[in-house]
Parts: sequence; structure tokens; C-alpha cells
Amino acid sequence: MSSIQRITGLASGMDIDSIVEKMMTAAKQPLVKLQQQKQILEWQEEDYRTLNQKYFDFRSTLSNMKLTSKYRARTTASSNENYVTATATNNAALGSATIQSVTQLATAATKISGTGSAPPTTLSASGAKIKADASLYSQTGNFSNGITWNNGVVVSQSFTGDGDATAAVKLSNTPVSTTADDGTVYYAMNVKVNGKTYQVVNDKSNIPDNEKGNYAVYNAESGVLTFDSAVSAGSGINVEYVADAVTETKTLSKGAATMQLGHGLIATDATGNQAFSLKINNTNYVLDVLGNDNGTYKLYAESDTGKSSPVGTLDASTGLITFTDSSVLSGDNNTVSATYSSKYATMSLGSYNEDGSMNKAAFYINGTDSLNDVMADVNSHSTLGVSMYYDENADRVSLTRKMTGDLNKNGDEIIIGGSDNDFLNQTLQFNGSKESVGKNAKFTINGLETERTSNTFTISGVTYTLKSKFDTPVTVTVSNDTDTIFKNIKDFVDQYNSLIDAVQSKLNEDRYPDYAPLTDDQRKELTDTQQDQWDKKARSGLLRNDMTLKSSLSNMRSLIYSKVNNANISSEYNQLSSIGITTTSDWLEGGKLEINEDKLKAAIQNDPDSVELLFRATGSTTSEKGIVQRLYDSVNNTYNTIVDKAGKSTYVNTQFTIGKNINDLTDKIRDMNDKLGKLEDRYYAQFTAMEQAIQKYNSQYTYLSSFFSNS
Repeated sequence: MSSIQRITGLASGMDIDSIVEKMMTAAKQPLVKLQQQKQILEWQEEDYRTLNQKYFDFRSTLSNMKLTSKYRARTTASSNENYVTATATNNAALGSATIQSVTQLATAATKISGTGSAPPTTLSASGAKIKADASLYSQTGNFSNGITWNNGVVVSQSFTGDGDATAAVKLSNTPVSTTADDGTVYYAMNVKVNGKTYQVVNDKSNIPDNEKGNYAVYNAESGVLTFDSAVSAGSGINVEYVADAVTETKTLSKGAATMQLGHGLIATDATGNQAFSLKINNTNYVLDVLGNDNGTYKLYAESDTGKSSPVGTLDASTGLITFTDSSVLSGDNNTVSATYSSKYATMSLGSYNEDGSMNKAAFYINGTDSLNDVMADVNSHSTLGVSMYYDENADRVSLTRKMTGDLNKNGDEIIIGGSDNDFLNQTLQFNGSKESVGKNAKFTINGLETERTSNTFTISGVTYTLKSKFDTPVTVTVSNDTDTIFKNIKDFVDQYNSLIDAVQSKLNEDRYPDYAPLTDDQRKELTDTQQDQWDKKARSGLLRNDMTLKSSLSNMRSLIYSKVNNANISSEYNQLSSIGITTTSDWLEGGKLEINEDKLKAAIQNDPDSVELLFRATGSTTSEKGIVQRLYDSVNNTYNTIVDKAGKSTYVNTQFTIGKNINDLTDKIRDMNDKLGKLEDRYYAQFTAMEQAIQKYNSQYTYLSSFFSNS
């Protein structure tokens, strides 16, 4: 709006603003029409997109109806479910199979602790009792064979794969190692990447080629653990290993009373050698390892050879250091570094798979772990496949293979590894324990004697589960799941009808040409309810008799009604009406479909292959294609046509026709507003000139009047 000076009626007494407003109202009519045209286009765009979502949803339905699973649902029936149950996949052959007998069910291999001696022994020492939830170190004497504890710290570190071609991670401590006869160094380390377990060596040259993928390499000089192949970005890398010792460094404030170490059960050496050392501000401190008070050791400065002035104590069971001499922490920030070892035990366990391969696992047991913790580690091991269980009443432990069947024809399936001091061998007394070997299920099916490692197995798409031994034949019948297939087809028809209903309602919607979109001024004069009622009529019928939509419905009806001329389809079921799907009697509904349930189910039962091909047959011509294939092409074309016309929510206006038209109207509206602004300025300029002239004439009149009145 121009900033020209406006004089509005001071001289003439006229309501200039009102006069200009009325003059502009007439001049704005072309602008109003442009704004209404733009609003109609925006409403059309919205209506098109709403309908196109229906086309999109139906296209998704058609994609699913192309799948064989929609027409090949199978149901099974067993003549005796107390003996055999069964399920079938979609591609299972129709028919029946007879299991004449089951002479043996599959069982899992089991080992029981203490059965290596006669008579079998229990875990507890005489008069003692094992507490499964208490720390093992505190119960060492409660086991009749004790526990062999080693000095070392079980350390856990986690990393995230970064997708490098050769993944590598750096460990914070040096792991304990052993050297094999061939010179290969094996590290006391468990490594898992997304559940896969790796053993760790210093060199894989002596590892068989077919086993190298199960090993990672550790470089003791650099502290780096390396994998041969990339570890995908985001993969979880978990490393558990035993370090000879760990060093913890903390900054303590002046006069601090305690320092808590990260591990309990601090290793001490009663021979006088130090397994623990402490440095405070570059001064070394040692334990009096030859004497302790219920596991609490005194700390002395290394220079205090007479051990006369202790500066604190260490509770070896908890790892808590208590400072009794405040002078050792006299600074504001004191650097305290503790190097120590803890207590751990080891055990090794292995198991065979059906293909002859072996799973191996090493376990590192903290002294603070309980028997429950050890069992949880075994039971959760993803590749070992062994369940561990302790019965307090029997005072024994069992190991059971999770897979049933005879998995190792040449011996035991559960392998107790390690030395005689291994926790399984020594403490849990599995050394020499005899195994109850796993057994295969043995049965006769259709006259053929055979066996499986599991009581649940699949033959020709049918999964059988043997429940008991028997010698009375059981027949399993596989047939079409008519109800499921019927439901799939009915859902398709319902989706089709929903689309037809939505499109037809827009084509038939009444148009009210007298109800143009409201202007802002008009809205001010109406209530909210009146505005809603007006808008409803103003935007009604914007797609009435739309040629794109009419053509779409006409094409779909034609494709639905036409026969499918495919050589693989029975002439009895080569069009929808032959399987009980016809159009409704009300032609105003636009060709919606209805189903004769009995007729459709009979067709599915009598000739399921023809029913399937009627919908999803392929071919080089439209005539050869099934109903679904035809409709997909038609619906997809309509969807793309509407997208070209009305776009999608992710589009900008320049990408579709209506959007371009809206942009064109926006430009015209902007130009029109500029012109109207100039016109309004011109009107005010003219009225201002008139006011100035009247004012001038009034001044002259006053002057002359005063002249004559004085004479």
C-alpha cells in the first residue's frame, strides 16, 4: 500500500474511506474469482490424493494376492493326535501319509555328576551343604573335592563394530595364555560377535582351514584383537578374558577415608611374595601378607621394613581399602594406583552337532560367582546347546544336550574338557561320568523304516511331531484350508468394493455451482456452523464425472468380467462368476462384487489350482492373465495418472499439473493485488485533490464573505 498522504473528508464532509471501499469492492471481483479458483484447485488436489490413497492400498492388496500363499493354505488332520500331530506349509502336497509305528522316541544326551565312581558320589563334603545362590569362593570347603582357584582377574569389555574390512579392537589388559605343542599360543579369552563365538590365538597358521573362521588373532605387543573379515557397523563385540593383574588409578581428595577396588577377592600370597601393590603420589605401599585378621591385611610403606606404622588396611574379600593414616593423602588431589590380582576358576565344555561339528566353550568363573551364575552362563551360551541343572536334594548336577538325537555315533555328545583341576571335572565331579547317549526317533512311514534326530521333523512340507511310541497306524491327511483361502479372497473382494464405493461416490457427488468458496469478508458474516455447511456444498462434486476416474472404473469392470483364457485353467472355472463372484444387482453401485459363499468354497475344494490361476495366472496378453494381474496393471496406471495430476505429499507444486496451475494462479493473484493497490492509491489521490480544491474554494469564500460583511 502506498504511503501517499490521504485527506479523508475534512473539507467535503464526505465518508471517503467508505466510498473508496465500495469502489474497490467492485474492482476486487476478478481477484475474488482467482482466489476461488485457487481454493477449488486445492480442494480438488486434496480429493484426488484421498482417492489415490485408496488406489495405493488396493494395489498393495493386489501385490499380496499375487502370492501363492493366498491360495495354498493347508490344513492337516491326524487320526490319533495322542500319537502324532502335524502342520503343513503352503507348498505341501495334498494327500495323506501313514505312520505305521514308532518304536523309539528321540531323547537328548545327559551326563550326571558323580557317576564316574561306584557308588556315585554327591558334591558336598560331609556335613556341608551347597548353596546355589552363595559365592563359590566362600563355599570352597563345602565341596568334597574343593575348588582350584587361580590368581587372575576376569575382565569384560564391549565394543561396537565399525564396518572395517578387517575389524580390530584394543584390549585394556594382557590376557593369560597357554602354549600348545605346535607353538600356537591360546589365550584365556571368550569373544562373541553378534552371538558367534571365536577362540583366540596368536597365529592361525596351524589351525585347519575349515576352522580358521572360528578364530581371532591377538597381538600381545599391541594389545589388539583382530578378525579376518569385516564386523558390520553397529555389531556388538563382547570380549571376556583373564588378565594376570589389573591396575586401577583414581584421584582421591585430601583426607579421603576409603578406596573401593573394582574387583573383590584380592589375591594375596602367604609365602611373602606380593600379589598386591599400591602407589600413592609415587610412594609404594605393600601388604603384610603373612598375617591377617579374618582376611583384612595391613598396609605399610615399602620403606617401613619393620612394619611398625600401618597406613591402612585392605579387606581382601571385598576390595575395600581403608586409610588410617591421613598423612598419606595430604594433598588436594592424590593419585592412587592399585595393581592386583583376584581369584578365578576355569571349566571347558563341548558338544557335538548332527553334522559332526563340535561346539567348544571355555568359562571363567569369578570367586564371587555363585553356582546359579555358572549354570546361567552355560544355559545362555548360544552355540553350546547344553542345559545345566543342580538338584539340591540329590546334590548333583546334570548336563543335558538341548538337541535330541544320536549326534555323535563315535562317542559322547557332551564333552568335558580341561585338566583334572577343571571346575567340571574336579568340583562338580564329571570326571569319568558316563553319558546317557541321545537316541534318534525310529518309525515307519508309508512302509519305509527311517529315523530322525528329533521327534519333530518335516517331510515334503509336512511337519510331524511324534508324541508317543505306538504300533497302531496313524494317518495324517493334508487338505486345502478352504476357510482360510475363502477369507483371503473375500478380503480381496471387500477391498475392491471399498475402492469402487469411494470412487463412485465422488463421481456421483452433487455439484452446487451457486456455492462458491467463501471470501474472508463473507466468513466474518457467518457462524462456524454456517461456514461448515457452506464449505461442504462448495467443495461437493469437484470430481463429478471425472474422466480419469470413470475410465478407471470402466476398465476395472471390463477386466473383472472377462474370461481368463489360460490353458492351465479349467473351462469350468475361467471367470469370476463361475466361482460365485458376481456384480450386485444395483447398477448405481458402480459394479461392486458379491460372493456366493457356498459356490466359492465348492470351487476351492473341487479345483484349487484353477481358482488360484483364475486370480494370479501370468501371460503375454491381458486375456491370458489372471484377474489380479490384470487389475494390478490397471490400478497402477490410474495411480500414476492421478499422481501426475495431483502429486503426492512429498511433491512440490512444479511436479504435477494441479500444482502448476495453483502456482500460476498464485502469480496472477499477486499481480492483481499489486494493481488493486495502485488503483486504491489513485482513488485516494483523486479524492485528496478534490478535498484540497474544496478547501481552497472554502478559504476564498470565507475571505470574500468577510470583505463584503465589513463594507
